[in-house]
Amino acid sequence: MASLADVDKHRVTAVLVSHNGAIWLPEVVAALTSQTRPVDLITAVDTGSEDASTKLLKSARIPFFTTDRESGFGQAVSLAVDKLPQRVDHEWIWLIHDDCAPAPTALAELLNAIDDRPQVVMVGPKLLGWHDRTHLLEAGISIAGNGARWTGLEPLEYDQGQHDGIHDVLSVSTAGALIRRDVFEELGGLDPNLELFRDDVDFGWRARTAGHSVIAATSAVAFHAQASATERRQIDVAGAFLHRPLLLDRRNAAYVLLANSSWWMIPWIAVQLLGSAFVRALGYLLAKLPGYASDEILAVASLIVRPGMLLEARKIRKKQRFVTARVVATYIPPRWSQLRLGTERLFEIMRARVFPDDKSISVSILDSAEDEDLLTPIKSVNWLSVFKRPEVIGFLAIAIISLVNSRNRLGAIVGGALPISPSGATDLWRTYFESWHQVGMGSSLATPPWVAVTALASLIVLGKVPFFITTFFLIVPLLIMWTAFLLLKKLTSNNWISIPAAFLYAISPVTIAAISSGQIGTLVLLIFVPLVAMILHDWWAIDKYSWRKIFAVSLLFSLLYAFTLMSFVIAAVAALVVTFENFKEFSLTQDKNLWFDRLRKRLALVFVPFMVNAPYSFEAIINPSRFLTEPGLRVPGGGALAALTGNPGGIGSVPLWLISPIFLVLVVSLFSSTCARGIAEYGVGALSMAVFFGSLSISTRGNEGAAKVWTGPVLSIVTLAAVASGTVLLDSLRQTLILSHIHYRHFLSAILIFITTAYAVVAVGLNLTSGANSAVQANRATVMPAFLSVEAETKILVLREIGNVSEKRIQYYISRGRDIALGEADVAPQQNPAIAQAARSLIDGTGIASSKTLADYGIKYIYVKNPFKKEIIRSIDGLGGFTRTSATSLGVVWKVSQPTGRLLFVAQDGVRSVLEAGEFGARTFVPGPGTLILTESSNRSWQVLQNGYRLDRTNNELGLPTFKVTESGEISLLHDGTVRRGWLSLQLIFLVIALVMALPSGRRKSEISEEELA
Repeated sequence: MASLADVDKHRVTAVLVSHNGAIWLPEVVAALTSQTRPVDLITAVDTGSEDASTKLLKSARIPFFTTDRESGFGQAVSLAVDKLPQRVDHEWIWLIHDDCAPAPTALAELLNAIDDRPQVVMVGPKLLGWHDRTHLLEAGISIAGNGARWTGLEPLEYDQGQHDGIHDVLSVSTAGALIRRDVFEELGGLDPNLELFRDDVDFGWRARTAGHSVIAATSAVAFHAQASATERRQIDVAGAFLHRPLLLDRRNAAYVLLANSSWWMIPWIAVQLLGSAFVRALGYLLAKLPGYASDEILAVASLIVRPGMLLEARKIRKKQRFVTARVVATYIPPRWSQLRLGTERLFEIMRARVFPDDKSISVSILDSAEDEDLLTPIKSVNWLSVFKRPEVIGFLAIAIISLVNSRNRLGAIVGGALPISPSGATDLWRTYFESWHQVGMGSSLATPPWVAVTALASLIVLGKVPFFITTFFLIVPLLIMWTAFLLLKKLTSNNWISIPAAFLYAISPVTIAAISSGQIGTLVLLIFVPLVAMILHDWWAIDKYSWRKIFAVSLLFSLLYAFTLMSFVIAAVAALVVTFENFKEFSLTQDKNLWFDRLRKRLALVFVPFMVNAPYSFEAIINPSRFLTEPGLRVPGGGALAALTGNPGGIGSVPLWLISPIFLVLVVSLFSSTCARGIAEYGVGALSMAVFFGSLSISTRGNEGAAKVWTGPVLSIVTLAAVASGTVLLDSLRQTLILSHIHYRHFLSAILIFITTAYAVVAVGLNLTSGANSAVQANRATVMPAFLSVEAETKILVLREIGNVSEKRIQYYISRGRDIALGEADVAPQQNPAIAQAARSLIDGTGIASSKTLADYGIKYIYVKNPFKKEIIRSIDGLGGFTRTSATSLGVVWKVSQPTGRLLFVAQDGVRSVLEAGEFGARTFVPGPGTLILTESSNRSWQVLQNGYRLDRTNNELGLPTFKVTESGEISLLHDGTVRRGWLSLQLIFLVIALVMALPSGRRKSEISEEELA
């Protein structure tokens, strides 16, 4: 500790700058006048305050003068220094903000820190919060490469002395900074271009490169309100465009970096500034703070338009620089430190959201009754009792059933509606983004969004799509039961009712059929429908929901729409019915605002997800059959009668004689006086819709014949309604039946319980035995043999028998040398009538011209998969135009005799030749004038370029795209994906808008209480 004489050699002049700081000024003045080491001279500058600041300064008898309201902090300090008496040795300037109150010992500790340190020209105190005086704000500052103000502290860090000591720093805040006057004047004071914010970092940087030292002395303490930075008062300086603090702060941060850094670092710094500005702007947009987002962009732009200012600033700093700028490098935080701190902040935010602090009231140990505790018997944990809990029994049972049922599905699964899975997620992303699909005769249809969702979800298992699909089918019964249990436990507190009910939902006919036939869309609905029911429990009074919640639910609906647009049909019908009922209510109450508010929110809930799934959803308007389809290959349903019993029917479904209690429970619930009646009304409405859809037959996805609609999505709602209403019914009846005499309710309840138990026992038995032999199997043999995939993108007409022994039929389709993969069935084009007729002619033996037709469409091979009728095979042999190339146990292959391929060239003399063509585009040579024929479906995006010009495209009599070639030379075939990219961009815009609207809004700093900030 220095002696008093040593301390007295210093002369300290406090410069107080005030601007509308009447709230804090009394305490600041009191703090200045009560220092243990008195200040030698106090002078104040008021920059046009409109409050009582000047009156307070007068009453405190502090000499002051006023200056223009638009004067910056540095300008005010320079004016005050200019008016001081002539400089003396060891004179220091103590900069004081009007919202910064130094502790009584602050000045003494600052002077003590600079003793025996003659190289120090700037020293600052430890800054604590104004309201929370344990909140550590700063103990020295720096600046990151992206312009962020760097303190090295955690948010709201508690001061426990962990940073105490004297530290070399790049700079300290001007709030309480003690600066040697001769150096201050030598460096020209604070930069006038930095009227507010970052002037402290800039001055410290210039002092460092001038060969001086800057330290932070944490034994000196000051309390800072940060009024300007936290928007507690308006920014009136001339350089503050639109009076926005963040804009000025970001602009000044960029200025400091660009004006002080070495020339060779400027390009990298500029990239960091631009990149971080765009990233922060995006974050503010997601937080619904567009003003802050614009501040980030305008801050960088305001410097770009004024390069002369930066050049002049660099010239001044070059004259003042006596050491290399690399001395500052040690004080600039490395990127890994910024990343670490940012990651810690992110995890802390997530932890606070997921695991909020326990606010329970603690009880003093003095209040505990120790004598009573001694008499309380110690409870022993009996682990066997855990397995007697209904949750453990139920979930363990469904896990065992699922594992046994999946014994033939432990591997890469395929079958039913489920095509083969590609090896990696990149294949799914390619399918989703590409504008042309090599399926059948080719297709430009939009890939459904569920493909992208599956690709994204497969990242959980490192993009291994087959493993992800297999795992999903294995655990889906548990997920279905779990979400149902989340809903049902809100309807009853008795887990012995909710767990069996959730178990029944997981082994319902629609669940069993969806798993056995590979219906991914229905399984996703079965998982998420209980969650939707929980969120929209008050669907009638939707006006109570905030717009943020509406958009959050619309994102969930977007997921359901992505897997099946039948979800949109269900939501639209439900919204229409409820809106009609609301209109009848409106006719009585005449509350127009309420009715329109409900209408707007229902329309948003139904149609926002529809737009998020564009363009796939928009194409469904042109092809309405898409509203009634599921992902994957087409699997017909069981019809209206099966739907009436809650069974979707089709392959893999439970037998029709196994009648589930769904219909009976809904009917009984309609006569209940509890909320079970309302739930049952929804269920009956959905059941009516399922029966109607089940009676329809549609043709889609390259299939010529019509088939019954799969009603699984609608029946998932029916099943949940039956389970939920049954739960409420049983919970309310239990006590009534116990207290009443035997009557019809007892018999009806017994019948329901008997039917439900019988169904459950038989369904579980089927799952454990024959359920494993479903259409979906692992390691199933592929349709296409490997040798046919040697020639890339060769079109093959495949004939095979499908169906059971009693009802077999012949199916024909065009293959590209491989089995159809996940997502490809959804974009398959409609069958070409000419090719369909050629295939039928082959089957009935009349296909004399079939070889020519197939060659015209670029079909090179015919493959008949065994087993197949021998008569048809002999018929094809005898038709002519085909050459048998292979006959194995897998099947028989014929090659079309006429030359054919993907790209044909017909010369002017009529000679046809096959040109080389790749999978999508091609670059090849044409020998002369003629006609180029592309044997793909016609699409306006097909283009052929020659010598930089686009050839005219027309369609020939077969509907194939043809191009007129006028001279020999190299040509380029390509498919222009501009339209697809445009649609994907539009979809991304819709998704981002919905996501932003669903996210919680950020708070402007002016909206945050002072206690939270400091």
